[in-house]
Amino acid sequence: MITNSNKDQIYIGRQAGKEIHETIKNAKKSVKIVSPYLSANYIKDLITLHKKGVKVTLITCDKIESNSYSDFSVSDLIKTEKVYDEKKEKLKKNISKISIFLFGVSLISLIFSFTNLIPGFISTLLLSISVLTLLSYFLISPYSHKSEPIFRIKVFDSHSGKNPGSTELIHSKIFIIDEEIAFLGSVNLTYSGFKTHYETAIKVEDKSAVSTISQEVERLYSSKDLKAKSVEEWTD
Repeated sequence: MITNSNKDQIYIGRQAGKEIHETIKNAKKSVKIVSPYLSANYIKDLITLHKKGVKVTLITCDKIESNSYSDFSVSDLIKTEKVYDEKKEKLKKNISKISIFLFGVSLISLIFSFTNLIPGFISTLLLSISVLTLLSYFLISPYSHKSEPIFRIKVFDSHSGKNPGSTELIHSKIFIIDEEIAFLGSVNLTYSGFKTHYETAIKVEDKSAVSTISQEVERLYSSKDLKAKSVEEWTD
């Protein structure tokens, strides 16, 4: 079933999400999606859009999962960068200088220990400290690796509300394409939502309404009401 309300188009029934999917795939500038449930192949569509230069924002909850029906992997959503730490580099240089100094002092004390001018255990202690210092030099790296999503993703923890014993799920389904079209309703970014379930969707093209909906998505993205999971948490 399809009907109209002023400029809004209403879809009810199976495949109510068909136009949503087609509109998302044809996005030119941006896509913003709020969907508590996701299907792997449709996440792949968002990755494809991102590679084409489309700005993607995805808000979901709990865990993004791979499945056996798709070659999508959660790691496809992650980029890892090598980060240089200047402070650690300076620390390595200082440790190197200290290690060389201690090694030199330990050798001198070892020589004097043969003349009984310095107890042997002191030279042994200094040598041990210099060796440990040298080992720490090799263990410290000025580089670290930082993992972050390839596009804007916020995964909220549905059990982080005021009452952890109950869920506070982000249950809205919102799709905004190119800041020109918005879809609201019951359709998730899933195969069943787009293809098989009996769903409801409203297509909004009024510029003022789309802008207001987009602002609400941005507010939700920045919300502190629910705890957002880190990349490490939702990729476990």
